[in-house]
Amino acid sequence: MSDAGPPEGFEVDIWAGDWREIVGITPTGDGRFVAWERGGLAWMVGPDGQASTEPLIDLSEEVGGWRDHGLLGLALDPEFLENGFVYLLYVVDRHHLLYSGTDDYSPEADEYNAATIGRITRFTATAESDRSVTDPSSRRVLLGESISTGIPILHQSHGVGSLAFGSDGTLLCSVGESSSYFEVDTGGEVIGGWVGMGLADGIITTQEDVGAFRAQMLDSHSGKILRLDPSTGDGVPSNPWFDEASPRSPRSRVWTIGLRNPFRMAVVPGSGSTDPADGSPGTILYGDVGAGSREEFGTINAGGLNAGWPLYEGLSPNPAFWGTDVLHPTVTNPIAGEGCPSPMRFRDLLVEEGEIGCNPCDPAWLAPVDWANISRSTASAGWTGDGHFDFNGPDGWIEFHVEITDRKASRFGIRYSNNTTQPGTLDLLIDGRHRLSLELPPTRGWNHWHKAWFETLLPPGFHTFRFEAGSDSTFFVDRLDTPDAPYTPLEPSTWCPHHRPAIDWKHGSAETRVPILMTDGTAFHARLGDPDCPVEGTPFLGSCASGVASHSDPRWPADWKGHFFSDYIHGWIRVLRTDAAGTSTEVGSFYPNAGIITSLVHDPHSGALLAIRWNNAPIRIMPPPPARPEDLNGDGLVDGGDLGLLLANWGTSGPGDLDGDGQVAGGDLGLLLAAFEIPPTPCPGDLDGNREVNASDLGLLLGLWGQTGPGDLDGNGTIDSGDMGLLLGAWGACEP
Repeated sequence: MSDAGPPEGFEVDIWAGDWREIVGITPTGDGRFVAWERGGLAWMVGPDGQASTEPLIDLSEEVGGWRDHGLLGLALDPEFLENGFVYLLYVVDRHHLLYSGTDDYSPEADEYNAATIGRITRFTATAESDRSVTDPSSRRVLLGESISTGIPILHQSHGVGSLAFGSDGTLLCSVGESSSYFEVDTGGEVIGGWVGMGLADGIITTQEDVGAFRAQMLDSHSGKILRLDPSTGDGVPSNPWFDEASPRSPRSRVWTIGLRNPFRMAVVPGSGSTDPADGSPGTILYGDVGAGSREEFGTINAGGLNAGWPLYEGLSPNPAFWGTDVLHPTVTNPIAGEGCPSPMRFRDLLVEEGEIGCNPCDPAWLAPVDWANISRSTASAGWTGDGHFDFNGPDGWIEFHVEITDRKASRFGIRYSNNTTQPGTLDLLIDGRHRLSLELPPTRGWNHWHKAWFETLLPPGFHTFRFEAGSDSTFFVDRLDTPDAPYTPLEPSTWCPHHRPAIDWKHGSAETRVPILMTDGTAFHARLGDPDCPVEGTPFLGSCASGVASHSDPRWPADWKGHFFSDYIHGWIRVLRTDAAGTSTEVGSFYPNAGIITSLVHDPHSGALLAIRWNNAPIRIMPPPPARPEDLNGDGLVDGGDLGLLLANWGTSGPGDLDGDGQVAGGDLGLLLAAFEIPPTPCPGDLDGNREVNASDLGLLLGLWGQTGPGDLDGNGTIDSGDMGLLLGAWGACEP
């Protein structure tokens, strides 16, 4: 291929036909595929890429296919070929939502650009049609059976996303937070949105009128990955916030919170448990579409994680939302009291990875009691409490009151950020006496916070800690940490730590970052391409995270197995490689110019990676053919492993169709057996490997006499008379 295509040796097949609004394709397991359109149609597609003349399903009358909305998610039951279950995730046309089944309904009418809901339904493809046509009477609504129980659609994007099955048979669903992308949306009417209409209709409650912060609310479907029972649509009892008294409530269904627009997700094959009670549906890959600066690709390997939006975008705190002071409508502080109010801001409930605790009323987090010649600000992000203090010059100081309870050394940490290349200094005075000077290494960004730790031994009682800036210091100070003091858990807000993405990339410039932890456990990042980055690769840019897929297909070269992700605007496909522990090791550019990608999927049947492209034909990317076609698993041998693969695909068009007749059958078995390799039986004394012990082997043994090497048949470390006896005892042809 050219430099814009996949690596050398990969084969690209562009499917013919009209694919203008296809947004996804999924394999059926028998060589066929299901492709679906934004407008509500789904088709069965053959192994040759040719679509059926009759649709698998036609929901175009119900689906609202406009702007970024429509039928965006479809999943086939893991037992689809036996039960025919098809699951669909889509935005309902408002006219259909309000008037279907009444005299005011018109099948030809649409009402777009208005508040509505997202819905999940299940249909059954009939056995009589070879699972290629669904029975309309089999319809079952799993989520969104009424206007008040659906997924809120209150803006032109950030609506529904993907469906996928976990390893345990549970149904996973990704959902956007349905906020404005024109402005900082913290609730109320916004440009291009319909919040008032949604409130009037009961699509959202007044508590959900918090804009993008819906992603942080358990009592909202928005901005989440949901986990459902595919037979009922209820939440699964092993979900982190399952409520037995209300199994269909949003919190019973929530698996992951804090996502903006997780348009595409997938489950890593072979990960997770097969038992839903274990709460382990597998490692979920997601691409979250960013706002003004960062896109992210991440993994979810447990329930109850918080991906951070809107307080974080990628690996960075988000200044646009951080200082908005929006209160969580249902969470109160269990230790509220004098100087600590009961209502909690959304930012009070989330801290960066590596932080200890997150309750701002805890005595472990000390706020300053006095300061001079410095200013208080909320201009950056990632700070805690009511803001940070801006040190700029030699005269600023800040004081904390610290209680010491016993006579032992106590550990403290001053939390700070800076954006310099040189360390700053901060002098510590305790009760008016200079104790030490702290060095503040660069944090490489005003929104990235580190801690400078120190220990001191003081008598019990109250003490005043004053921090004074050095002569050339410019930095922000946030608070003083006393980790020996107790931390109080927040209920039900058990999501304190930010779950960081595996990688993020920037709009407009090639800056790509991966998460790391400093030696003190503080969260930080490394830039791809820098010498200190633990992940190999070249930095890149992008503007819209889209497709994700994962495979370890033995038919693919080792360098091109892993987690694949793509960018809709820039049209590239990349792969993130990991080690056996799941740690990221390298990012590779797989297909630099694949097109406007809406979805990626790996077909385990054929081994192909499919890239689905908006208003363009899908492309099927096949791995390089093996040097020996009979070596189906690519291990360099034609043996039982290849025979097993062939037999597993018997009667299909999958791996093992060696004669190219479209079916794995007797002809292919004959070709494989003709190339079959039976490992030779060991033959002691056959030093030259010709399956006979003769004078040639005796000569080799005598040539090494007194040494060690291949002729040391008795393993005593020396070639001697004992080895000579063994060789002569085996003289002649080896047994077959």
